[in-house]
Amino acid sequence: MKTAFNLIVFVVSILYCQITYSQNKFVTLTSSDFVKGLDNKDFLRKKLIENGLTIVGKSGTASTISEFYEYWALKSLLYVDIIYIPGTENTIKVGINDTLSGLPKRLIQSFPHKKTEKIDDYLSPVNIAPTNKEISYSLGYSRDSDIVRVIVWFDNPYYYFEYKKEK
Repeated sequence: MKTAFNLIVFVVSILYCQITYSQNKFVTLTSSDFVKGLDNKDFLRKKLIENGLTIVGKSGTASTISEFYEYWALKSLLYVDIIYIPGTENTIKVGINDTLSGLPKRLIQSFPHKKTEKIDDYLSPVNIAPTNKEISYSLGYSRDSDIVRVIVWFDNPYYYFEYKKEK
């Protein structure tokens, strides 16, 4: 009886360790966060820190028109480049390693859009697995005085999402 108990404890502890250590890091970022980050870099920085990303590089100018670039990373799983050039361009580029399964699909599904009755029909068939540098998806919507767009493509082993605000 004692041997059976020890065997059960041993098997349960091995299973627990495999489940705990084999899980990917869960990232809670959504497309809505990146779209909001196009206008509010402090909001985006806070979200990136909450998800375990750290700043890797930074550059910019100290003039009155302050343009800057920031580079964030989560190990080799997720990269975020933030590019702000006031009056010209606000861009956020996201690179996601394909081992972070689920995040690319969530970013597609959480991209803000105008509400319509067929919106689920529109986004449910979007499958970014076959995308590559030559074949990409582009989703966009207009808000107030600008257009927000995301372009999605796959370049093994990374999915890329490029969020842009266009005038």
